[in-house]
Amino acid sequence: MIRLSFLAATLGMFALAAGGCGSSAEDAPPGATKLAFELSDAGCDPHDAKAPAGPIVFEVENPGTSKVSEFEVLDGETILGEQENLAEGLSGSFSLDLEAGEYTLYCPGGSDERGTLTVTGKGSTQASDARSEAVVSDYRSYLERNTAELAAKTESFVAAVEAGDVVEGKRLYASARVPYERIEPVAESFGDLDPRIDARANDVKPSEFGGFHRIEKALWAEGTTAGMAPVAKQLLADVKELQRKVKTVELQAVQIANGANELLSEVSASKITGEEERYSHTDLVDFEANIEGAEAAFEAVKPLIVGADPKLAKQIEAHFEDVYTALEPYRRGDGFVPYALLSEADTRKLAQEIDALAEDLSRVPALIVQG
Repeated sequence: MIRLSFLAATLGMFALAAGGCGSSAEDAPPGATKLAFELSDAGCDPHDAKAPAGPIVFEVENPGTSKVSEFEVLDGETILGEQENLAEGLSGSFSLDLEAGEYTLYCPGGSDERGTLTVTGKGSTQASDARSEAVVSDYRSYLERNTAELAAKTESFVAAVEAGDVVEGKRLYASARVPYERIEPVAESFGDLDPRIDARANDVKPSEFGGFHRIEKALWAEGTTAGMAPVAKQLLADVKELQRKVKTVELQAVQIANGANELLSEVSASKITGEEERYSHTDLVDFEANIEGAEAAFEAVKPLIVGADPKLAKQIEAHFEDVYTALEPYRRGDGFVPYALLSEADTRKLAQEIDALAEDLSRVPALIVQG
C-alpha cells in the first residue's frame, strides 16, 4: 500500500526541484519580456498586465494561498499556456511568443479570477518561422493520429458499457485512455472539454461528474454498468468533438514544449499519489502514456533546439530511456501491476527519474523562444 505521508514528502521535493515543470526564470532568453505574478485568494496579482509582442516569460509564485494554485493565459477560451499545481510556497514559469492583441489572465478559484494581458507592437514570433511551422505541422499529425485512435477505442469501450458487460468494460478501459493521456495538454486547452472527458469526482460538482472516471467508478467500485449508458454516449460525443477540434487548433512550437512539461507535472504533482485511477489502479498505464506524449512533443520541437544545445538534447533523450527503464519492472503483459502494489522505494525511484527528466526538459521552451 502507498503511504500518503511519503507521497506528500516526495511531491514537495519534486515540485521544488522541478519548479512545477515550467522553465525557470534564469533560463529566460535574451530580449524576452518577463512578467511576474503572485497567486492570492483574489486570483492573479497583478490583475492586469501589458507587454510588447514577442517572447514573454510568465513567472508565477504562490506565496501563501490555498484557494488558487493555477495560472493560465487564454486566447478566447483556448488555453495558450499554464502553470498548474502551485501549492503554497511553490513557483514556476512558462514561455509564450505572442502577437499583438488582448489575452485573458485566469487564476481559477479566486474571488476575481480573470484579468487582461494587453500585448502591443510587432514581434518576431515563432508563427512566422518556417521551421516552427514544420514542427507544428508534424505535431498536429501526431494529435490527429492519437485522437483517431482515441475515438476508435472509446467507441469499443462505450459499446461494452452499453451492453452491460462489466468484464469487457474493465478490459478495454485503460487502453482506451492511453491516446488521451498522450495529448492531454492540448485537450485541456479546449475549456470544459477536458473536465467532461477526464474529471475526477472531486474536480467537479457531483451532478457534473461524467466521462471516463465516472464509468471507472461504476465498473470497479460499484461492479455494474447500470445507469452508465447516457454517460458513455456523452463521453463518445466529447471524444469525437476533441477529434474535430485538434484539426484546427492554433499551436506554437513553444506551446508544444510547454505541453511536454505539463505532462510531467501531471505525473509528479497528482498522479504519483494514485488519485487519478483511484478505482481501477491502472495509474502506471497513464504514467507511460504521459511520458510517451512528452517524448513525442520533445521530438517534435527538437529540430529547433538541437543546434543551440546538442548536449541538452542528448541528455533529455537519455532521461526518457531512464524513465521507461524504471517502469519496466512493473509491466505485466499489455499493462502494468496495480499501482497500489508499489512500495515506497518503487515510487521514490520513479519520482527521481521523472525529476531528472523534468529538470532538463524545463529548459526547452526558453531555447525555442530565443530562436
